[in-house]
Amino acid sequence: MNKNKIVITPGFLKRNSFSLTIFFRKRNKMAICKILFFLLALCVWCGKCEVFYKRVGDEVSMKCGVDSNSDIDWKFNGESIFSITGKSGTRRKGSSHIAFKASASGDTLKVPRLETRDSGNYFCKQSGKHYTVRVVSAFVKPGPVLLQSSNAELHCDITGDPNTEVQWLRPPNGEEYKEKKQVIQLKSVTSKEAGQWTCLVKKDLKLIVALTVVGLQTTAVNASKGDDTELPCSLPQSVSQRVVGGRWKADHLPKVSFPNLTNTAGEGLHWHGNDLSKVNFTTGQLSTNFDVTLKKVQSSDDGTFVCTVEFDGGVSLSVETTLRVVDKPSGVKGSNNRKGKPPAVMESLTKEVYGLKLWIWIAVGASSVALIVLIVVIGVVQRRNKRMKKRVRTLRSMRQPLTDKDYCQCDRAEKEVEFGEQARPLPVPRQHRNPRTRTAGPNHTN
Repeated sequence: MNKNKIVITPGFLKRNSFSLTIFFRKRNKMAICKILFFLLALCVWCGKCEVFYKRVGDEVSMKCGVDSNSDIDWKFNGESIFSITGKSGTRRKGSSHIAFKASASGDTLKVPRLETRDSGNYFCKQSGKHYTVRVVSAFVKPGPVLLQSSNAELHCDITGDPNTEVQWLRPPNGEEYKEKKQVIQLKSVTSKEAGQWTCLVKKDLKLIVALTVVGLQTTAVNASKGDDTELPCSLPQSVSQRVVGGRWKADHLPKVSFPNLTNTAGEGLHWHGNDLSKVNFTTGQLSTNFDVTLKKVQSSDDGTFVCTVEFDGGVSLSVETTLRVVDKPSGVKGSNNRKGKPPAVMESLTKEVYGLKLWIWIAVGASSVALIVLIVVIGVVQRRNKRMKKRVRTLRSMRQPLTDKDYCQCDRAEKEVEFGEQARPLPVPRQHRNPRTRTAGPNHTN
């Protein structure tokens, strides 16, 4: 009997079942760890686990790592991109949306104009290589132009990998921001937060987000008694938040009726008011200019006026302007011109129609008419030239070409016959000839 042989009986298993369970569990854990470590090392060594971080709109290239004459099958998230037959070079597109823009050169797959939906796993069947593409997009919510005291979100979204940390650099000096999340919250933004924010992904990819913070603008106004005076209130540019309302207010003029800002689906943003006895305003659609005109100002109008504009999200901005009314110099009559206000024609030209100034539409219309006239003139001239050419060709075709008979008139014999048939005249006697031509003879006498 072999002494090295171990005999396991049911009693042995029953007595040592707990110890055996712990032993095999430890062995299984060690084996799993070794396998995972080996696969990770193999993956890194073979270069099969490669991750690309790309911006939206960038291009990514991936190599299959096989001979260019071999068959190549590319897949995206399990869906076929295309299959290439190595010998003939025949390509068959797959069902993936990547197939409509991807291209292959040899064993290299190129995907241009990356979108967020292009993030995922790319696989080459022949070599077994896996690639992971992460498309990164950076933007601001609700938009790049914000109002003072409003809230904002800065996004540096890595599609398919929301947990990867990123580094934010804040303006103006590129100082590192304390949070390393892909989305950071900015509360009650001011001009200090305005500028270019930088998102660093894996220290290789850099994305820029521009943030603009604006507020209402106004200036102090000086006016003479009896003049129409403009009260300025405007935004330096369009903002991401939608204007929903607003008003003018003057505590020292409780009886003056000011218009209210209203934003409706049909008329858009406009002033709404019925009493125009003291305050005049633009009746058209508004965008960033909220000026009103105070008619025939008097000393009692002197004071502070407040312009308030309300936006989506409960954000409202207010700005104060001061009106100072002075006596008109002697000898100067009252003027109805709005101080600092362009003429009525210029004001109407600067109104916005469907998002553009009226003068832009007029310029586009005039240019279109001029272009149409030019095209018509060119067409008429070309048609006239064609008619002239056709007439010239017709005149040329009416000329009879010269033939051989025209070049060589062979009727000389007939003419000679005609002359031969005529009777020859008799010769003139010598004595009847011209005496001047006769020569002197022997019988010649003077």
